[in-house]
Amino acid sequence: MPPLRPPLASSLLIILAANSLVIGAELRELSTDRPDTTESPYTVDAGHFQFEMEIAAWAKDGRERELTLGELNAKVGLDKATDLQVVLPLFSHVRGGDEGFGDIEIRLKRNLWGNDEGSTALALMPYVKLPTAHDDLGNGEFEGGLIVPFGFEGPAGWSCAVMGVADIEADEDGSGHHFTAVTSATTSHDLSENTAVFLELVSILSAESGADWEAYFNTGMTWAVTPTWQLDGGVRLGLTDAATDFTPFLGVSTKF
Repeated sequence: MPPLRPPLASSLLIILAANSLVIGAELRELSTDRPDTTESPYTVDAGHFQFEMEIAAWAKDGRERELTLGELNAKVGLDKATDLQVVLPLFSHVRGGDEGFGDIEIRLKRNLWGNDEGSTALALMPYVKLPTAHDDLGNGEFEGGLIVPFGFEGPAGWSCAVMGVADIEADEDGSGHHFTAVTSATTSHDLSENTAVFLELVSILSAESGADWEAYFNTGMTWAVTPTWQLDGGVRLGLTDAATDFTPFLGVSTKF
């Protein structure tokens, strides 16, 4: 007798199998939530998987240093407009501090329009953060929020997107929770048939007492090795005293 599967797992397998039968052989163009902060409004094709990994990132903030390796965003297309995402921070190391696994995020992206055609696209992406981090790599609290990315065609071949995020985060002293607003704007342009450059501005405003404004300028490049494989690299630069000074990174994404 074959092993019994949990009802949720069986239901997910049935959904994926059904969607795989109805979708065509042609996949949508690879659209990733990395390497910029601004999320993509496009979802993974129904019945398909997409993996986006930050291979390595090294953050410098004053005297503090942090190395992260293998932060993975694993996605699966549930239907033509919805995907489920699990973000797994596999390893972080803080100089002179802790190291190990980070907090898991579970996200559900729903495209409202523009997934397959049109000059604009909008999505809603609620998420929850689970307190799975090793020791002081996390705050031991559940957190969550709503991400709203909007993409549109810009002039002269530039692709543009903006994003708003409403977060509910735990206070540093453990006394409660506060609201944090993240806004960003990004633009990218092809340099060749398979390479592109992006430029981005990010703002983080926290309602927690004593918190300062964080602002970043991010830039980098992507290289489409194949239609379903992409490499990326770049740097995040802090523009305010409260922002992390300097974070170079490398990443890779694929869909199948």
